[in-house]
Amino acid sequence: MRYWKKYIKPLLRSRIIKTVWFNYKMFPLNIAKKLPVYLYGKTTFRSTAGTVIINGPVSPGMIKIGKNDYYVDTSIQQCIWTIRGTIIFNGPINFGHGSYVLVSDNATLNFGSDSYFGSNLKIMCFERISFGDTISCTWDCQFYDTSFHYIQLLNNDGEVKPLTKPISLANRIWIGNRTTISKGVAIPSDTIIASNSLVNKDYSSIEPNSLLAGIPAKVKVVGVARIYDERKQKELDNKFSYIRTHL
Repeated sequence: MRYWKKYIKPLLRSRIIKTVWFNYKMFPLNIAKKLPVYLYGKTTFRSTAGTVIINGPVSPGMIKIGKNDYYVDTSIQQCIWTIRGTIIFNGPINFGHGSYVLVSDNATLNFGSDSYFGSNLKIMCFERISFGDTISCTWDCQFYDTSFHYIQLLNNDGEVKPLTKPISLANRIWIGNRTTISKGVAIPSDTIIASNSLVNKDYSSIEPNSLLAGIPAKVKVVGVARIYDERKQKELDNKFSYIRTHL
């Protein structure tokens, strides 16, 4: 019964033919036969010329792309992935529907374990973007390690800076909706980023358990932490009479 609920039932709700095709396309036989990636809804791959790597134990459906279980959405958006560089998965991870992920030639996109990315995610990786473990990213967020267009400094001998600079996020980071994280960003573990923030520099020197917010983002509060334990969360829901209704 546990195997049915955890593996078979989610597989039957996926796009089975495309799921099988993708796994056998991207992985060697010993990994592909376990079907580690389940695809849902409207999922399109503009390119699969790159490489997908899974580090650690492999299990069916440990990576889910396009699963429609996000209660704020009113329609199912198309997932569009372009894999020309390298994507590395280091454990279970879910992507809501409407994700747009582009990994350019020679670029590396690295995901940690036990993470969730909400609907309408945009990731454009032209050099390197690294996510740690337990990243909770809500809807309409975007990550760009490039500025796309060159800018010339007219008062400094015409200097032109590179378009790309890596992004690095550590562990246990909670990212509010409609947040933009741009090139050169580094965020330490146990950071909370408020909704509608523009995160655009290296924050690695900030104090642990900080709250970032604003345009551009600044430290607003120090000494805060998200509660990840589901049992504790249910206790607090009961205490404050909060009902989690998924519409």
